[in-house]
Amino acid sequence: MKNVLIWGAGVWGKKAFDILSPYKDVYHIVAFGDNDSNKIGKMFCNRPVWGIDMLEQDKQINLIIIAAFADKMAEEIRKQLEKVVLIPIYAYDDIINKLLLPRIAIDISGFCNAKCKWCVTGRKNRRGESIGKKEFMSYDFFKRLYDHLIEEPIIMHDTEIMLYSWGEPLLNPDYVRIIEYLAEKRQLFSVSTNASVAPLAKKADTYRDCVAFTFSMSGYSQQSYDRIHQLRFEKVKENVKRLVENMYSCGFHGDGSLSWHVYRFNMHEMPAAREFAKSLNLRFNAYYPYFNGLSLTQKYMEGQLADEQLDIESDFIFDHVDGLLKERPEDYQCYLEHVISIDHKGRIVLCCASDEECRDFVWNPVGAQEELWRLRKQMMQCGTCKMCRKLHFDYWIVNNPGVGDVLYK
Repeated sequence: MKNVLIWGAGVWGKKAFDILSPYKDVYHIVAFGDNDSNKIGKMFCNRPVWGIDMLEQDKQINLIIIAAFADKMAEEIRKQLEKVVLIPIYAYDDIINKLLLPRIAIDISGFCNAKCKWCVTGRKNRRGESIGKKEFMSYDFFKRLYDHLIEEPIIMHDTEIMLYSWGEPLLNPDYVRIIEYLAEKRQLFSVSTNASVAPLAKKADTYRDCVAFTFSMSGYSQQSYDRIHQLRFEKVKENVKRLVENMYSCGFHGDGSLSWHVYRFNMHEMPAAREFAKSLNLRFNAYYPYFNGLSLTQKYMEGQLADEQLDIESDFIFDHVDGLLKERPEDYQCYLEHVISIDHKGRIVLCCASDEECRDFVWNPVGAQEELWRLRKQMMQCGTCKMCRKLHFDYWIVNNPGVGDVLYK
C-alpha cells in the first residue's frame, strides 16, 4: 500500500479523491495539501489539509498527486514541492495514464501457428523460421509476474489484462490454469484467438471476469483460409462453437465477437460469416485488415514490397487509407502509449505494434512502477516510435474503419 497526498483541496482534488477511493487497498489517501491558508488545518473529504511546512516534516507519504487543471499552475506547484520532497510527484492525468493503468497486454504465448502472409510472424512461419521455437509463458511464471504487477502496483484488479499480442494464447499448455488463476483473483481479462485449438475450462466461474473474447477469422471457406491463415476452416468453425458453449457455461457475460477480416477475395462470404456469428450470439465485427507489424508496414509505405504489389492489390482494400492518413492531427497521441505490453519472457515491450526491439530501446524485465514510467518516457523518443508517428501508422491502426464505415457513409 502507498500513502498518497493530493495537492489541491478543491474541485480537482475531490475528483482525484473519487477516482482513487475504490483502490484504498493500494492507495491510502492520507491528506490533502494546499497553499490557501483558509483551508490549511481544516478537513476536506474527511482528510486533513496540510500546508507546505507540514509536508516538510512528514515522512509517511510515498507519492503526491497534483490536482490542478491548468498546466502552468501544476508546473509551479511541482517546482514548489520538489524543493521539499524527494518522493514521486504525479500530475492529475497520471492517475489514469500511470497509477491506474486501464489495459495491459501479456503475451502468454511466444508462438502463433497461423501463416498469415501479411503478418510478421505468419511470414516467418511460411519460411519455416518458427519451427522448434514454440515458447510459452508457464503458469508458475505468469503467477509470479501477475503477483508482482499487483503488489508494485502497476495494475489493479479492474485493469483489463489482454492475454495476447503476437502469439496464439490458446496454444499455451497452461492456458486454462492461467485463466482459472485470474478468476480466483477476480481479475478482468480478455482473449483473442484464431480458434485453431479449443482448450476447455471446467470451473463454473472461469470466464466470469472475462470482459471480451474475440474470434479472429480470415474468411468463410477453406479457399479463403488457404490464402491467409492456412488453418483447417471446418476445424476452426467447430472450435469456435465449442469455445462459445464452454465460455457461457463457465460464467461468461462479456463482449463475445467474431472479428472477420475483409479482403477483396472474400467479400462475397460476408453474409454467411455474419449468420454464423449470429447463430452463436456473437457480435459480428467486419473490418479491413492492414499489415500486422510496424516493420512490414514501413517496408510497404517506403515501396520495399514492390515484388508483392500484385498480391497486395488483389488482397487488401486500401482505397480509404490515403485519406485516413491525411486526417491525423499534428498533436495526435496514440492510445498505445497508455497500454503496456509484456512479452512471453516477461519483458516490457511498451508498444504492442512493434514487432522488433526498438532501435534505441532494449526490452527489459518488468521492474518497479517508477522505472516503468521512466522507460515509457524514454521510449516515446526512440527512433522506432518516431518512425511510427512519421508514417502515421499510429493513427491508422487505431482509426482503421469497419466495413460499414466505408461502404455506407
